[in-house]
Amino acid sequence: MRTGKRQRLRANTLTRARATSVPEYDRSAPPGIAHVGFGAFARAHLAVYADELLRRGQPALIRGVSIRSRQAEEQLEPQDGLFTVATREPGEDMTLQVVGALASMETGPAAALDALTAPAVKLVTLTITEKGYEPVDSPTHAEAPTSAPALIALSLAQRRRVGSAPPVFASLDNLLENGRVLRTRVLEAAATIDPSLAPWIAHNVRFPSSVVDRMVPAPTERDLDDIADRLGLIDRAAVGAEHHRSWIIRSVDELAPLADVGVELVQDVAPFERRKLWLLNGPHSATAYGGLLTGHDTIAAAVTDPALARFVRALVDDTLEVAEFPASLQAASFAGEALRRFANPALGHTCAQVGADGSSKLPQRLLPVVAARRQEGLDTERFAVVAAIWIAAAAGVAVRGVDLPQLEDPTAGVLRAAARRDDPQELSQVALGSLAGKAFTAEVASALRRLTTEGRALLEPNR
Repeated sequence: MRTGKRQRLRANTLTRARATSVPEYDRSAPPGIAHVGFGAFARAHLAVYADELLRRGQPALIRGVSIRSRQAEEQLEPQDGLFTVATREPGEDMTLQVVGALASMETGPAAALDALTAPAVKLVTLTITEKGYEPVDSPTHAEAPTSAPALIALSLAQRRRVGSAPPVFASLDNLLENGRVLRTRVLEAAATIDPSLAPWIAHNVRFPSSVVDRMVPAPTERDLDDIADRLGLIDRAAVGAEHHRSWIIRSVDELAPLADVGVELVQDVAPFERRKLWLLNGPHSATAYGGLLTGHDTIAAAVTDPALARFVRALVDDTLEVAEFPASLQAASFAGEALRRFANPALGHTCAQVGADGSSKLPQRLLPVVAARRQEGLDTERFAVVAAIWIAAAAGVAVRGVDLPQLEDPTAGVLRAAARRDDPQELSQVALGSLAGKAFTAEVASALRRLTTEGRALLEPNR
């Protein structure tokens, strides 16, 4: 990163920041929000909403915690919690907003537990990725639990013991019924602490589901240099994002102030969840895997490939054919706008980044649509192709004419071991397990066989 004699963004250099807006509100009050996993997305999404509330004089300071990685703390603590959100759209100048909503950033299970039990904290939010909701470690069998659900259960045990009212817990991760999933995992952990704790949580604690949306790629060194040049200060915690931003959450009384800054409080989140996962996240994954197959590094470059663009558009049409949404959600328009957003070259979202962790993502993004189409007797070939590309990239399967990068995935080791036995049917079964029916698993195996010999031609219709 270029530094020269440039100073770093912090409270005593804030007046030198060349930004559209900087925080001028009081940042000394006890934080009312605790957030677990304060990465790029939380900075460009949750923290921006909080920043806007604080500008209105409403309490919304955030206490950020990371359970394992110290990266966020190392970036943010030297900057007094300040960071820049750079909004980038094609044909428009970059706009810079310095956000001051983060009061502190800490790392480790002990710090997380302290934040979760702080009396002032009334809302706890999480961005721990789909992997963070795997079955949790048992607090009674681990000296220092390292899963968010286990730590939440411990924090609620402490709150119950001292008579402190529990906060609202809201997942901001891309999962269907993310509130229900989080609640289930917390209850599982609570049952190992005290038989009476889980019923108490079930009766007293709310886990509203929510749907969040903003494309926020991990910043590169070049991104940080560009922002520093515009800002006039070094900002190691800066993030870039598109202009679009939305947050839809199940309405509970404590969240009412969020409506003042554009958060939608609704009674039924489910149709919004399906719309996002099936018509944005699913096509995003399909574009990423297709981009890897066609040799493109970024999502924006991939969507300019005519064959891939046709393939993804057809997959979206397949989804719309069976997905039932209320007319008010304008599903077709939403899907078209999502494809337009993918083409934003300023974001630099890489296909490898979007394609990572497919074993956690595809069961939510594609397989429900597959089940719906099969129930109607409709073909699922395009979905099988997407799954086959993911498996090939995660397992290291050789593909004709393409050097697929090996994707990060929790199941990569198991998939690579299965791939060495050179049996596509077995590999497909290992990858999909009980998540998909036998017919679709066999269709994915067939797509894997064709992928090794046809390469990118697999994306073309009427082969």
